[in-house]
Amino acid sequence: MKKILFATIAIITLLSGCVKDDKYEGPAVIEKITFNPSSPSAMENITVTCKITDLNGVTGAVLKYTVNSGTQQTVTMSGGSERTYTAVIPGQTDNASINVVIEATNEKGFIAKSETKNIKVAPPVLVYVNECDPNAKAMELYNDMTTAVSLAGWKIRKDGSTEAKDNWTIPSGVTIAAKGYLVITQDANGVTGFTFGMSATKGFTYTLFDANGVQRDFLDNLTTKITAGASPNTIGRVTDGASTLVLFTVGSMGKSNSTGTH
Repeated sequence: MKKILFATIAIITLLSGCVKDDKYEGPAVIEKITFNPSSPSAMENITVTCKITDLNGVTGAVLKYTVNSGTQQTVTMSGGSERTYTAVIPGQTDNASINVVIEATNEKGFIAKSETKNIKVAPPVLVYVNECDPNAKAMELYNDMTTAVSLAGWKIRKDGSTEAKDNWTIPSGVTIAAKGYLVITQDANGVTGFTFGMSATKGFTYTLFDANGVQRDFLDNLTTKITAGASPNTIGRVTDGASTLVLFTVGSMGKSNSTGTH
Protein backbone atom coordinates (compact mmCIF):
# COMPACT_ATOMS: atom_id res chain seq x y z
CA MET A 1 0.00 0.00 0.00
CA LYS A 2 2.85 2.35 0.88
CA LYS A 3 4.50 1.63 -2.47
CA ILE A 4 1.30 2.57 -4.29
CA LEU A 5 0.97 5.75 -2.24
CA PHE A 6 4.56 6.79 -2.91
CA ALA A 7 4.16 6.06 -6.61
CA THR A 8 0.99 8.13 -6.77
CA ILE A 9 2.67 11.07 -5.02
CA ALA A 10 5.62 10.82 -7.40
CA ILE A 11 3.34 10.89 -10.45
CA ILE A 12 1.38 13.89 -9.12
CA THR A 13 4.62 15.72 -8.34
CA LEU A 14 5.96 14.97 -11.81
CA LEU A 15 2.76 16.16 -13.53
CA SER A 16 2.66 19.31 -11.42
CA GLY A 17 6.26 20.05 -12.35
CA CYS A 18 5.50 19.62 -16.04
CA VAL A 19 2.50 21.97 -15.90
CA LYS A 20 4.53 24.54 -14.00
CA ASP A 21 7.44 24.31 -16.46
CA ASP A 22 5.15 24.65 -19.49
CA LYS A 23 3.56 27.78 -18.06
CA TYR A 24 6.80 29.31 -16.83
CA GLU A 25 8.88 28.66 -19.93
CA GLY A 26 6.36 29.78 -22.52
CA PRO A 27 6.51 32.99 -24.59
CA ALA A 28 5.26 36.36 -23.40
CA VAL A 29 1.70 37.58 -23.84
CA ILE A 30 1.28 40.67 -26.04
CA GLU A 31 -2.05 42.48 -25.73
CA LYS A 32 -3.88 45.82 -25.74
CA ILE A 33 -2.18 47.22 -28.84
CA THR A 34 -3.32 50.81 -29.40
CA PHE A 35 -2.46 53.64 -31.81
CA ASN A 36 -2.32 57.34 -30.99
CA PRO A 37 -3.75 59.03 -32.94
CA SER A 38 -6.14 56.34 -34.06
CA SER A 39 -6.87 58.23 -37.30
CA PRO A 40 -3.57 59.90 -38.23
CA SER A 41 -3.24 62.67 -40.77
CA ALA A 42 -0.49 62.72 -43.37
CA MET A 43 3.03 62.95 -41.90
CA GLU A 44 1.69 62.70 -38.34
CA ASN A 45 3.75 60.43 -36.07
CA ILE A 46 1.90 57.40 -34.65
CA THR A 47 2.66 56.18 -31.12
CA VAL A 48 2.05 52.44 -30.73
CA THR A 49 1.47 51.13 -27.20
CA CYS A 50 1.00 47.58 -25.91
CA LYS A 51 1.17 45.46 -22.75
CA ILE A 52 3.70 42.62 -22.58
CA THR A 53 3.46 40.10 -19.72
CA ASP A 54 5.98 37.36 -19.00
CA LEU A 55 6.86 35.41 -15.83
CA ASN A 56 10.50 35.14 -16.86
CA GLY A 57 10.95 38.82 -17.66
CA VAL A 58 11.11 40.49 -21.06
CA THR A 59 14.56 41.16 -22.48
CA GLY A 60 13.40 43.17 -25.48
CA ALA A 61 10.54 44.08 -27.77
CA VAL A 62 10.43 45.37 -31.33
CA LEU A 63 7.73 46.79 -33.54
CA LYS A 64 7.80 45.74 -37.19
CA TYR A 65 5.76 47.61 -39.78
CA THR A 66 5.23 47.78 -43.52
CA VAL A 67 3.71 50.67 -45.45
CA ASN A 68 1.62 49.81 -48.53
CA SER A 69 3.28 46.37 -48.80
CA GLY A 70 6.75 47.92 -48.87
CA THR A 71 9.92 46.78 -47.10
CA GLN A 72 9.43 45.87 -43.45
CA GLN A 73 10.90 48.36 -40.97
CA THR A 74 11.88 47.60 -37.36
CA VAL A 75 11.68 49.94 -34.36
CA THR A 76 12.92 49.06 -30.86
CA MET A 77 10.19 49.51 -28.26
CA SER A 78 10.76 51.30 -24.96
CA GLY A 79 9.59 49.67 -21.75
CA GLY A 80 7.61 51.70 -19.26
CA SER A 81 5.69 51.12 -16.05
CA GLU A 82 3.08 48.38 -15.63
CA ARG A 83 4.51 46.26 -18.48
CA THR A 84 3.74 48.98 -21.04
CA TYR A 85 5.89 49.25 -24.16
CA THR A 86 5.84 52.00 -26.79
CA ALA A 87 7.35 52.83 -30.17
CA VAL A 88 6.78 55.56 -32.76
CA ILE A 89 6.04 55.04 -36.44
CA PRO A 90 7.13 58.16 -38.37
CA GLY A 91 4.46 60.08 -40.27
CA GLN A 92 3.36 58.63 -43.59
CA THR A 93 1.68 60.02 -46.70
CA ASP A 94 -2.04 60.35 -47.44
CA ASN A 95 -3.97 57.07 -47.68
CA ALA A 96 -1.01 54.97 -46.48
CA SER A 97 -1.95 51.52 -45.14
CA ILE A 98 0.35 50.39 -42.31
CA ASN A 99 0.57 46.80 -41.03
CA VAL A 100 2.05 46.36 -37.56
CA VAL A 101 3.42 43.29 -35.73
CA ILE A 102 5.06 43.30 -32.29
CA GLU A 103 7.63 40.74 -31.18
CA ALA A 104 8.87 40.22 -27.61
CA THR A 105 11.75 38.05 -26.36
CA ASN A 106 11.96 36.76 -22.77
CA GLU A 107 14.87 35.57 -20.64
CA LYS A 108 14.32 31.95 -21.70
CA GLY A 109 14.73 32.92 -25.35
CA PHE A 110 11.10 32.46 -26.35
CA ILE A 111 9.85 34.92 -28.95
CA ALA A 112 6.22 36.00 -28.84
CA LYS A 113 4.57 37.50 -31.92
CA SER A 114 1.36 39.52 -31.89
CA GLU A 115 -1.41 39.37 -34.42
CA THR A 116 -1.08 41.82 -37.30
CA LYS A 117 -2.77 45.17 -36.74
CA ASN A 118 -3.58 47.69 -39.46
CA ILE A 119 -3.92 51.46 -39.33
CA LYS A 120 -4.66 53.80 -42.22
CA VAL A 121 -3.62 57.39 -42.79
CA ALA A 122 -6.43 59.78 -43.66
CA PRO A 123 -7.09 60.65 -47.31
CA PRO A 124 -5.97 64.01 -48.75
CA VAL A 125 -7.44 67.21 -47.34
CA LEU A 126 -8.73 69.14 -50.33
CA VAL A 127 -8.38 72.84 -49.54
CA TYR A 128 -7.39 75.22 -52.34
CA VAL A 129 -6.17 78.78 -52.80
CA ASN A 130 -9.13 79.42 -55.07
CA GLU A 131 -9.15 83.11 -56.01
CA CYS A 132 -7.07 86.23 -55.41
CA ASP A 133 -8.10 89.88 -55.42
CA PRO A 134 -4.84 91.85 -55.78
CA ASN A 135 -6.62 95.20 -55.51
CA ALA A 136 -8.21 94.33 -52.17
CA LYS A 137 -5.12 92.34 -51.11
CA ALA A 138 -7.31 89.33 -50.35
CA MET A 139 -7.35 85.62 -51.15
CA GLU A 140 -10.10 83.03 -51.01
CA LEU A 141 -9.64 79.46 -49.76
CA TYR A 142 -12.07 76.75 -50.84
CA ASN A 143 -12.79 73.50 -48.97
CA ASP A 144 -13.79 70.70 -51.34
CA MET A 145 -14.36 68.27 -48.45
CA THR A 146 -17.74 67.13 -47.14
CA THR A 147 -16.64 68.01 -43.60
CA ALA A 148 -15.36 71.23 -42.05
CA VAL A 149 -11.56 71.57 -41.82
CA SER A 150 -9.64 73.23 -39.00
CA LEU A 151 -7.01 75.50 -40.50
CA ALA A 152 -5.24 76.18 -37.21
CA GLY A 153 -1.50 75.93 -37.77
CA TRP A 154 -1.78 75.88 -41.57
CA LYS A 155 0.70 78.08 -43.43
CA ILE A 156 0.53 80.21 -46.57
CA ARG A 157 3.85 80.91 -48.31
CA LYS A 158 4.45 83.52 -51.01
CA ASP A 159 6.70 82.90 -54.02
CA GLY A 160 8.41 79.88 -52.42
CA SER A 161 10.27 82.09 -49.95
CA THR A 162 11.22 80.69 -46.53
CA GLU A 163 11.67 84.15 -45.02
CA ALA A 164 9.37 84.89 -42.10
CA LYS A 165 7.87 87.93 -43.84
CA ASP A 166 6.66 85.71 -46.71
CA ASN A 167 5.08 83.04 -44.51
CA TRP A 168 1.89 83.40 -42.49
CA THR A 169 0.54 80.82 -40.06
CA ILE A 170 -3.23 80.69 -39.68
CA PRO A 171 -4.15 81.15 -36.00
CA SER A 172 -6.11 78.73 -33.83
CA GLY A 173 -9.89 78.77 -34.02
CA VAL A 174 -10.04 79.27 -37.80
CA THR A 175 -12.09 76.67 -39.67
CA ILE A 176 -13.52 76.43 -43.15
CA ALA A 177 -16.94 74.89 -43.66
CA ALA A 178 -17.62 71.84 -45.81
CA LYS A 179 -17.77 72.98 -49.46
CA GLY A 180 -17.20 76.45 -48.01
CA TYR A 181 -15.17 79.56 -48.80
CA LEU A 182 -12.94 81.63 -46.52
CA VAL A 183 -11.67 85.08 -47.54
CA ILE A 184 -8.43 86.21 -45.89
CA THR A 185 -7.33 89.83 -46.20
CA GLN A 186 -3.83 91.25 -45.75
CA ASP A 187 -3.05 92.39 -42.21
CA ALA A 188 0.21 94.23 -41.56
CA ASN A 189 0.28 92.82 -38.01
CA GLY A 190 -0.33 89.24 -39.13
CA VAL A 191 -3.17 88.74 -36.64
CA THR A 192 -6.18 88.24 -38.90
CA GLY A 193 -4.46 87.88 -42.26
CA PHE A 194 -1.23 87.46 -44.19
CA THR A 195 1.51 90.10 -44.00
CA PHE A 196 2.98 89.69 -47.49
CA GLY A 197 1.88 91.54 -50.63
CA MET A 198 -0.19 90.63 -53.68
CA SER A 199 0.56 92.30 -57.01
CA ALA A 200 -1.97 92.84 -59.79
CA THR A 201 0.82 93.08 -62.39
CA LYS A 202 3.97 91.25 -61.21
CA GLY A 203 2.47 87.81 -60.66
CA PHE A 204 2.75 85.59 -57.58
CA THR A 205 2.66 82.02 -56.27
CA TYR A 206 1.03 80.85 -53.05
CA THR A 207 1.72 77.51 -51.42
CA LEU A 208 -0.65 76.14 -48.79
CA PHE A 209 0.69 73.79 -46.10
CA ASP A 210 -1.32 71.95 -43.45
CA ALA A 211 -0.41 71.90 -39.75
CA ASN A 212 1.94 68.93 -40.28
CA GLY A 213 3.86 70.76 -43.01
CA VAL A 214 2.31 68.79 -45.87
CA GLN A 215 1.75 70.82 -49.04
CA ARG A 216 -1.97 70.91 -49.80
CA ASP A 217 -2.14 73.35 -52.70
CA PHE A 218 -0.05 75.53 -54.99
CA LEU A 219 -1.44 78.44 -56.97
CA ASP A 220 0.96 79.58 -59.69
CA ASN A 221 0.35 82.95 -61.30
CA LEU A 222 4.03 83.48 -62.00
CA THR A 223 4.93 80.89 -64.68
CA THR A 224 2.17 82.13 -67.00
CA LYS A 225 1.35 85.49 -65.50
CA ILE A 226 -2.16 86.93 -65.57
CA THR A 227 -2.43 90.64 -64.78
CA ALA A 228 -5.53 91.71 -62.95
CA GLY A 229 -5.67 95.41 -63.64
CA ALA A 230 -8.21 97.50 -61.77
CA SER A 231 -11.02 96.31 -59.51
CA PRO A 232 -13.31 94.34 -59.78
CA ASN A 233 -10.83 92.09 -61.62
CA THR A 234 -9.63 88.98 -59.78
CA ILE A 235 -7.44 85.99 -60.63
CA GLY A 236 -8.75 82.55 -59.83
CA ARG A 237 -9.38 78.97 -60.82
CA VAL A 238 -11.81 78.67 -63.73
CA THR A 239 -13.99 76.48 -61.49
CA ASP A 240 -13.55 75.76 -57.79
CA GLY A 241 -10.36 73.75 -57.25
CA ALA A 242 -9.50 73.49 -60.97
CA SER A 243 -5.89 73.76 -62.16
CA THR A 244 -6.51 76.40 -64.87
CA LEU A 245 -6.32 80.06 -63.82
CA VAL A 246 -8.31 82.81 -65.52
CA LEU A 247 -8.91 86.53 -65.19
CA PHE A 248 -12.34 87.29 -63.78
CA THR A 249 -13.54 90.69 -64.94
CA VAL A 250 -16.06 90.40 -62.14
CA GLY A 251 -14.79 88.29 -59.29
CA SER A 252 -16.60 85.91 -56.99
CA MET A 253 -14.72 86.24 -53.70
CA GLY A 254 -16.45 84.31 -50.92
CA LYS A 255 -18.59 82.21 -53.24
CA SER A 256 -18.32 79.73 -56.12
CA ASN A 257 -16.05 80.73 -58.99
CA SER A 258 -18.85 79.66 -61.33
CA THR A 259 -20.61 82.88 -60.34
CA GLY A 260 -17.72 85.05 -61.61
CA THR A 261 -17.38 86.54 -65.10
CA HIS A 262 -14.35 85.68 -67.22
